[in-house]
Amino acid sequence: MIKFITSLLKINFPQLINIMLKYGFIPAASPIPKLAVVLLLLLFCHSSPAQKTEKIFYPDGRLKAEGPAINDLKSGCWHFYYPDGTVSSIECYRNGQLHGEIKYYDPEGRLTAKENWVGGLQQDSAFYYYSNGRLSKKGIYADGLYEGKWLFFHENGKPKRTGYYKSGLPEGKWKFYNEQGILIQEGHFKDGHEDGEWKFYDGNGRLQYFGHYTKGQKTGKWFKVTKKGNIKPWK
Repeated sequence: MIKFITSLLKINFPQLINIMLKYGFIPAASPIPKLAVVLLLLLFCHSSPAQKTEKIFYPDGRLKAEGPAINDLKSGCWHFYYPDGTVSSIECYRNGQLHGEIKYYDPEGRLTAKENWVGGLQQDSAFYYYSNGRLSKKGIYADGLYEGKWLFFHENGKPKRTGYYKSGLPEGKWKFYNEQGILIQEGHFKDGHEDGEWKFYDGNGRLQYFGHYTKGQKTGKWFKVTKKGNIKPWK
């Protein structure tokens, strides 16, 4: 019987069914009996890669990371630690590449970042935090690069800047704010460079001067706005 089961483990699934029918393990007009199910499970277990838990250590012997691995490749969620044993990150893998939600922590155990990875590249939404727990920035990744709208914040929670990215470079309308949340600068980017009209404001939100950029360089005439609202040539 042992030799028979061993031989079954070396053949493909259609051959297995034919042999089981031949020897009566699967009667043509009857449901698959328990013995057939057991043999199929044996075949599955034989072909499935073995999963084991691996550990990585600091030079002094303290635990640095631990998690499951299949065929010596990280698989599933791993825990990484600071030297004092505090969790530094929880990272999920598939076939040795980051895959799934990843969380990072500071030495005090506070969440500093939450990202999504697919096949070793950052994708979809990501969130980053200050040590006080407030949001530092949030946005979308596409193939590891900033994409679409991103929001940045001051540590006090007020907006810092908002804008759009295309393939990792600033693109389109951007706005910048001081720590009080007052608009101090706005304009457009093209291919990662300032392009088009830009406006600059003082700390109270009053327009101070404006002009144009071309490929990141000031071009044409620039103008200054006086406190009375008069517009004069500037630079």
